[in-house]
Amino acid sequence: MTSLPANRSILILEDEPSFREVLELGLSPHGFNPETVGTLEGAKLRLKATAFDAVVSDLRLKDGSGIDLLTWMKEQGIETPVVIMTAFATTETTVQALNLGAVDFLTKAKNDIQELTKVLQGLFVKQALPMFSEITDLGDLVGVGDTMRKVQALVGKVALADSTVLITGESGTGKEIVARLVHRYSERAKGPFVPVNVGALPESLLESELFGYEKGAFTGANTTKRGLFEEAQGGIIFLDEIGEMPLPLQVKLLRVLQERRIRRLGANEERPVDVRVIGATNQNLRERAERNQFRQDLYYRLNILHIELPPLRERVEDLPVLVEHFLGRFCRKLNKVPMSLESEAMAVLRKYRFRGNVRELENLMERCVALSAGGPIGVELFPDNILAEVEGRSTSSREHASAFEFPAEGFDVEAYLNTLKSHLMRRALERCDGNRTKAARLLGMSFRAYRYWIQELGGAEALAPAFPHPEDFPPKAPTEAEGDG
Repeated sequence: MTSLPANRSILILEDEPSFREVLELGLSPHGFNPETVGTLEGAKLRLKATAFDAVVSDLRLKDGSGIDLLTWMKEQGIETPVVIMTAFATTETTVQALNLGAVDFLTKAKNDIQELTKVLQGLFVKQALPMFSEITDLGDLVGVGDTMRKVQALVGKVALADSTVLITGESGTGKEIVARLVHRYSERAKGPFVPVNVGALPESLLESELFGYEKGAFTGANTTKRGLFEEAQGGIIFLDEIGEMPLPLQVKLLRVLQERRIRRLGANEERPVDVRVIGATNQNLRERAERNQFRQDLYYRLNILHIELPPLRERVEDLPVLVEHFLGRFCRKLNKVPMSLESEAMAVLRKYRFRGNVRELENLMERCVALSAGGPIGVELFPDNILAEVEGRSTSSREHASAFEFPAEGFDVEAYLNTLKSHLMRRALERCDGNRTKAARLLGMSFRAYRYWIQELGGAEALAPAFPHPEDFPPKAPTEAEGDG
């Protein structure tokens, strides 16, 4: 790391005397000149009298809080950067501290000094990182309403910190897009971005994929393999669907977040890793933690910085710019002239609930561009389920089943049932955003059985997209062995 000017002055606000001394003694050998105070009022007096290079403050104090200090500094026009340290952080206090100007949020752990030193060194050497207001390339994180403006601003602030991040929101809201933006505008931008779909990996493989293994660790381990945490060294590992992580592995992840060290399967020693963790989920981890379905200590470790993405139905004001954005992209991709939506088509989209959120809108726009012969896009290019929902009609499988009638000439029931199974498996896979474990659970099947049937039916891409109709399966002639009975 770039060398630091000597004797950077650091004001430490900590009301616990023993920890205050630990911080003072720990920072001194690293080119810092720490001064400590034990009360909020003491910190105010020192900040009025002296210009410090940075402030390190505990969140909870006997005579106030780190939030109170940030608020007072903002009122006084004191722009000294502040790092907040706490043993327990909530989403509300984290966001509040960041909005008041805190540059980072650290959770107290055994490696306090190591992490704090790294944050302070990074604070003083990074010169060219953009502030959130200067981030102009938002990729697919498009929006002009107040809700998305706040999200965009928070993404920029979170990028400049180096703490663990939890991104929540329904499937299709853009959680990986946000994670990649955090990476792009962070000081780790030159390091790798390693995405991992936790829910898509069987439990037996997940541990070895994340942490790696030594040769001979298990049957088939013929070579040593680095895990994904090691592959992400110096960068960010993105743990998508982190709520699906098995409880035994949650313990190991918690240790990684606390100690910044991993142990490969079959290894005797731990290895240090320099990785920022971003988790994402469409589940309510707080409720799962309260029901003992997710570790509470891991939840609070992950929830240092929290970004919640709203569903598309709650940001209808962004529909026109999203539509324009996706139409432009797919017209360029498919070498078609620029297109727009007819007003009637836009009115339909405003009434539709978009359970698949932005991803569903993106897929819809790609379909429309691909099918359009040119000119404004009308509702005739929309799938029937969208028009049916807006018009109050039903296109559900239940309606098809209740209206079932045998074709006059009969039909091939075996082929029909196989296609029906194929269609339902496809629906479950789409409902679960491609997660086969969840899809199997939704259908009451084991993961092994679900995987077997997908293979038997020709793979996920071959699963039947449409609900089957008996008339499409003419009866086959009975074999000679079967006879006429």
